Amino acid sequence: MKKYGLVSTYTKKQYKVHSPSCNEDKIANVVNREFDKEESLDVVVSDLTYVNVKGKWNYICLIIDLFNREFIGYAAGKKQNAELV
Repeated sequence: MKKYGLVSTYTKKQYKVHSPSCNEDKIANVVNREFDKEESLDVVVSDLTYVNVKGKWNYICLIIDLFNREFIGYAAGKKQNAELV
């Protein structure tokens, strides 16, 4: 950030920690860290993160194709639940 002259406009907003109510079952590692794929849609992964928008936490779920690292879908919402994914 210093190199490009960027500054943060960070305000003290703390994410509220809560116990998850989602499925925490162990699943098999079918990708086995082999992220370079030769066919489109061979392996599709998702990631879920949260952002603060106007003082409120919102969630973003991204669906990514590992073949070309392209976003093939996304959803945003106020709740972290199965409907978001």
